[in-house]
Amino acid sequence: MNWVIKMRLKALLVDDEVHILNNLSKVLPWEDLGFEIVGLAKNGVDALEVATLHHPDLILCDIRMPVMDGLTLIQKVREQGLTGEILLLTGYQEFEYARTAIRYGVRDYICKPINYFELEDMVRKLAKQIIEKKKQKNKEQLLSRVESLANENNLLHSLLGQETVKEDELWLDEDGADHQNGYAVLLLDMEGYANESISWSSPERKAWNLEIKLKLKELFLPLLRDYTVLQVREGEWCIVYDMVINQTLTEEALSLVHEKLLAMVTDKHMLIRICLEQGPLSLSELFTVYQRMHQILILDPPQGWFTDIQNVRADLFEPVPGDELSVVDAQWHWVEQFGSGLRNGNYEAMTQIISDLKAYVGRLNETSVGRAEKLLYYLLIHLLREMREIQMLPGEQEEAVWLRLQESLSVKELLSLIVSMIERFKDSLSTKKSSEVLMMSAQNFIQQNLGSDFGIEEISDFLGISCSYFCLLFKNHFGETFVEYLTRQRIETAKHMLSRSEKSITQIGAEVGYQERRYFTKVFQKYTGMTPSEYRLKDSPAS
Repeated sequence: MNWVIKMRLKALLVDDEVHILNNLSKVLPWEDLGFEIVGLAKNGVDALEVATLHHPDLILCDIRMPVMDGLTLIQKVREQGLTGEILLLTGYQEFEYARTAIRYGVRDYICKPINYFELEDMVRKLAKQIIEKKKQKNKEQLLSRVESLANENNLLHSLLGQETVKEDELWLDEDGADHQNGYAVLLLDMEGYANESISWSSPERKAWNLEIKLKLKELFLPLLRDYTVLQVREGEWCIVYDMVINQTLTEEALSLVHEKLLAMVTDKHMLIRICLEQGPLSLSELFTVYQRMHQILILDPPQGWFTDIQNVRADLFEPVPGDELSVVDAQWHWVEQFGSGLRNGNYEAMTQIISDLKAYVGRLNETSVGRAEKLLYYLLIHLLREMREIQMLPGEQEEAVWLRLQESLSVKELLSLIVSMIERFKDSLSTKKSSEVLMMSAQNFIQQNLGSDFGIEEISDFLGISCSYFCLLFKNHFGETFVEYLTRQRIETAKHMLSRSEKSITQIGAEVGYQERRYFTKVFQKYTGMTPSEYRLKDSPAS
């Protein structure tokens, strides 16, 4: 009954006889039954208006009424997708009425004159059934949300090169079918975002990025089924979807998405570039494809907004003759090393890259200067974005660098700017929290919130760092992904409680973060090879 008090059910009473309507509202102890009366109506038209507004859990309705009778009302209610229970009040017991009513899901009948004791007993039983149905629906929604969150985290780790077999196995379907080998990836990049957002506060940037993410979910709804919108860093989104159940995306279909996004940034100095790999790809291939897409954005001139990775020029990744250090994979290695050095606070690694870059610039010939300028320019933008992500660059310093980039800079000047950024990074290390301190805080947060529903976004906000930075830092520090670590902590705690506590399995599951027993059992069995009940029996003193 406590649950009922916290969440009242809604009842709508409909009868053209005023005295019956008054009796229905006053004779039955609606509050005790767990109901709030949201409307009294004398005909079907008024009742339909109230039902559309309030979505009642129970409609108590007469059949014979003026303007719109009860059967027509029931039909209209069902056509609008309202699923509340319906009880009919009628003095007519003809079979035709019953058959029509049953077709629209009427629960039962009360014949006039009304036996109010019988009606109260019927409503009380219905209330219990409605509540149980709502509880089950809430559990299913929670389970769906937890699985969706875990799937997002898994895909994000895969894009960052941290996909693991354990996570793949955990999210197999109930029938054991593996759908992890049919992915496609679409990368959407707001070119110019870093410069445009210099003056925005952190809450403004988060709100704007969230708005774009929600818009992308909306725009791809007519185009795709079973897709996930991920944000690896600010101003960039990846849409990962299942090629097995989706048709090939065309440039024409994506042009509508592009146009609507452009309309959202008309007052901003940004270009929207979309890069698509139709796949099908396995989870383990997502990281390579994601990195290659970034390479394309660097090396391929932005002649248009759309690039299909299958149609990229074959010579784009070829070495430039006469310059052995210009092999694209080696250049891209510097981009990755910059990110790794920044995230791990490794100044020595950063200075080594600077030394390599200086040697590279010193060997350039005339034919490779253009490509070198493009690479150094991207490295500089990459540094700006990464240093902002880990909060190592004051706004005024970032703005100063962007002002320099408005000028036409030579290779030497670009390299000089990169060196100065690394020096700023060195100065920031003395005041910035080390990765060890951040991960100690993360570990403490997890232990304090083990029973709560939280994910990467919540813990990243708590630490004051981006989701992508948190994922990489966490994997480097703990040797496993956030999902793996959190699941292991929860299951180990559950094992301890099963052995030493008399609490029910449902209670233990809830205390370690699994509100739905079926889901708790599924995860526990995946990690231990036995159900919680089997584990408790095995570990009991009697056994």
